[in-house]
Amino acid sequence: MSSNTLIVQDYLSSLKEDSELDYIFPLLLQSLKFRVVQTAKEAKGQSQYGKDIIAIGKDKTGQKYRWYFELKGYDDKDITDKNFFKRDGIRESIIEARDTAFSDTSIPGFNELPIKIVLVHNGTLKPNIKPTFEGLIEREFKEGEFERWDIYHLTELFSEYLFNEYLLSDAESNRLLKKTLAFLDTPDYDYKEFKKLIVIQFDKIDRVKGRALAKLFATLGILQTLVFHYSKENNNIIPAKECSKFLVLQTWSWILKNNLENKPSIIKEFKKLLKIQFEIFNCYFRKTFSIAKLPDGLFSEKGAFFETVGYPLRCFDYLDDVIYFSRLRIIFSKEKNHIFILNKQKDLIIELIQNNSGFYRPILDNHSIPIIQLFLFFADEKSRRQRDVNFITEVIFGCLGSIIDEKRKYNRLPELYNNMEKVVEFFALNKKPEGYTDSSSILLAVILELLVIFNSEESFQVFHKFLAKDLNLQIASIDFNEFDVEQLLFEKYLYDEYFVDSIHELTQDFEEFKKDRYSKVMSPFQYRTDKTGLSCIRYLAHSYYKNEILPEEWRQFFKVKEN
Repeated sequence: MSSNTLIVQDYLSSLKEDSELDYIFPLLLQSLKFRVVQTAKEAKGQSQYGKDIIAIGKDKTGQKYRWYFELKGYDDKDITDKNFFKRDGIRESIIEARDTAFSDTSIPGFNELPIKIVLVHNGTLKPNIKPTFEGLIEREFKEGEFERWDIYHLTELFSEYLFNEYLLSDAESNRLLKKTLAFLDTPDYDYKEFKKLIVIQFDKIDRVKGRALAKLFATLGILQTLVFHYSKENNNIIPAKECSKFLVLQTWSWILKNNLENKPSIIKEFKKLLKIQFEIFNCYFRKTFSIAKLPDGLFSEKGAFFETVGYPLRCFDYLDDVIYFSRLRIIFSKEKNHIFILNKQKDLIIELIQNNSGFYRPILDNHSIPIIQLFLFFADEKSRRQRDVNFITEVIFGCLGSIIDEKRKYNRLPELYNNMEKVVEFFALNKKPEGYTDSSSILLAVILELLVIFNSEESFQVFHKFLAKDLNLQIASIDFNEFDVEQLLFEKYLYDEYFVDSIHELTQDFEEFKKDRYSKVMSPFQYRTDKTGLSCIRYLAHSYYKNEILPEEWRQFFKVKEN
């Protein structure tokens, strides 16, 4: 048995029926040229009668059937005397699949097709139950009406039709996958092999339709599922979360590059990848959020001195993720009242932030990104409550107060170039090291413009008193006429593409400053991504690549007085 086959068998044998085997098995059927009619996900919550997946396809003789696949995994992956006879066990599922027909008049000829029932389990048939099992099949089914696909048959099928044909079809992909899985749980691993593996998949595709397209999305789905699976095995979801971000962003960049964002079939396949990502984030927050929202829940006692830096860093990274997950949840929510869901999410975020002081202590200039993410999420007029206004005002004022305290006590402002080594050195020595840059700031310019939105002259005057002297305030923007901004956002950190609009000689006259800011208002760019209803991944791109959110996003909340 080859090393590739061992990887496939090890992976398949440990899949759970719910969400893991249920997801990847339809990918196999599609590669076998089956037409999938219904999946376990679509039938969840309803009586399935031994039919997790229903499909149309031909057997080895060329005869077309309607196939009923019953999937058994995890505790039921091996067929034993215990699970054979138990309620909703192997025997009951097989009998129900035979006795209860599935009809679909919308598919011509479907109801007239002969039926074939397949028991799919990623384990083996134990010797002590084999005579009983074989007796049941011989008694209840005619020849050709029933099949059993165990771990060995599944390994053959997955190896030949999915892994070897798609993912392991070239030596470089093979090598990178093995290195990814080997290093996945290594501390401080940057997932570079996984990233190269994703890029290679797009390089291999030579057509943007038909089998080549199905092959690409199947490969991406398998990769995401594999990494998620082994992350759970390691009891560490962070690798799956970070790898998933890169995969989703690179995929959307490729979609934009090929002008495929308006094709329903492409969006359908992309949302399958987003659904896996949703499951990854959901698993991550189920493990962490109940602790994180406790008083100082994101503070690590074991961090010792490093927590003066580590605590706020952890908070702002967590904030980026929780805002994205909240946006992503809306896409997959079955609740029609999205306002109700949004408000529930906001209440949890309020509890999280108010219980962790690290959220009020930005120490890097690019902490402007999660702060603006938070502002935009709470400022949305469709769901905005007075409680939201009070909260976001409290957060911005709190961040400003913390920055002023750092300036007065240590002559320290958030570091412009996000140089962590210099930040740690400054906090350790309370002395500004060479190379620490805080004479310019995008973060503080953004906060200043938020004060205009809040119409807070008092906070503006405090800002002017303590921060205006010898500080170059900058607003980062991009020329949409010069660059394809949208596609670039999903690909990399845009160092060369951004330009800065400096606020020169900050006036002490608040009304004059407001008037100057109002003059900067422009209509927001119409993103192709937003038109598809997937603005959440655009915000993910800002957080992942640390590209500043463009000022048009918050300036739309400026309230200009009419003359």
